[in-house]
Amino acid sequence: MQTPIRIYQGRKEGTGMAINSAVLSNVYNFYQADLVPRSSSNRFDAHKKKDLKEVYRSIVKISKDEPVFLMRHSKEVERYTIHMKENALRFRSDVAALGGLDDATLFNQKTAYSSDTSVATVTNAAIGELSEAELQDADAELGIDRLATPQINEGKYLPAGEAAGIDEGEYSFDVSTATSNYELQFAISPTDTNHDIQSRLARLVNNFNLGLKAKVETNGNGESALVIRSNAIGDRPGGHFSISDEETSQKGGIVDYLGIREPATEAADAVYRVNGEEYRSSSNDIGIGGLFEVHLNGLTAPGQTVKIGIKPDVESMKDNIVALTGSYNEFLRATAQYVDQQPRTNLLVKDMQFNSAFYTSSLTRLGVKQEEDGTISVDEDRLKTELKNGDPAEELNTLKDFAKFALRKAKQVQLNPMDYVDKRIVAYKDPTKQHYANPYVTSAYSGMLFNGYM
Repeated sequence: MQTPIRIYQGRKEGTGMAINSAVLSNVYNFYQADLVPRSSSNRFDAHKKKDLKEVYRSIVKISKDEPVFLMRHSKEVERYTIHMKENALRFRSDVAALGGLDDATLFNQKTAYSSDTSVATVTNAAIGELSEAELQDADAELGIDRLATPQINEGKYLPAGEAAGIDEGEYSFDVSTATSNYELQFAISPTDTNHDIQSRLARLVNNFNLGLKAKVETNGNGESALVIRSNAIGDRPGGHFSISDEETSQKGGIVDYLGIREPATEAADAVYRVNGEEYRSSSNDIGIGGLFEVHLNGLTAPGQTVKIGIKPDVESMKDNIVALTGSYNEFLRATAQYVDQQPRTNLLVKDMQFNSAFYTSSLTRLGVKQEEDGTISVDEDRLKTELKNGDPAEELNTLKDFAKFALRKAKQVQLNPMDYVDKRIVAYKDPTKQHYANPYVTSAYSGMLFNGYM
């Protein structure tokens, strides 16, 4: 029998390695998710060997020319550099997803749609290699009868403000999940109310990586109940978790007193129909025909379906241009917010604003213009009209040039996020002599990050 991990209110004992390793593995992800959240990874986040060699050569070149500098280490600098690098990577990925990173394919990416995004959202579409005939046959009718749901154990509703009807003392209960067993221990004092105990246990469950989420719900009668649900969804034999207190190291009885032993709602698979054929999924993220990745948000009305398909060329190109300007604006705003903390960042912001004005001055016919803060706005109706009725080849080439400029700036940030950190230059390289790569220049970023783990 697997020894349970014992979790105490305010501290951990025993074998808590599973929890500690989970925390350590998320150190970088904490900064990334906190500063530059990504919806998902895509194929442009991966690289071929030649791409990695190009990155390596670029880093070597930078390190040869970079002056020697001193930098003050701080948590703020860590956040700043991680934010800058991740935001540059995201911008590159966004542009690549619009059809590619070269002139021939940029803006040519077909875009998928859902006729009702409140019910289903297309998150990705693998349609780049399809012929026109195949694209015409790619449409699908989607009906959603049930969403994938978690297991929910809902406790009894007890008078929230009344003293707990259970003796004081040290209590514990066991939580068994698909991967681990845990024993949670806590104390009850004579002055604790039902709501106090429920809130304490909710915090105890939420503060540790158990794969569960707990909260206290109240009704209109002044009563409260502890509700625990699994993070995992979809049907699982035996359930996603179980709660008991018969064989724990402290007092039992709290499980039945709170009423959290039995599931109020069993976990269930999603049930949906594609072109009339029924399917089941343990997740609300499904694939359709090997072409579309769709997230299920709600149910369709009886006898109704949602259409999943490919937008016409004009609509797709309009969406691609709007997506480019939107991603550029995010990149610019994310950079500009650090001007006060890292004054050198203003050099990058001003460069981006000046050059984007040069390009957008030629794009007024398409309804593209630069705002006072340097961001770019698009009149979508005017853009659609010009794409449909005009011959905007020159303007599209200008947009492609703008995209390439923005990508160059993003690449500079991606390769050397320390470039705009406020630092003191100690010595410049002698331009008349040949210099070798200095590994410490480019390791400042990664070394700083890993020092933060300790």
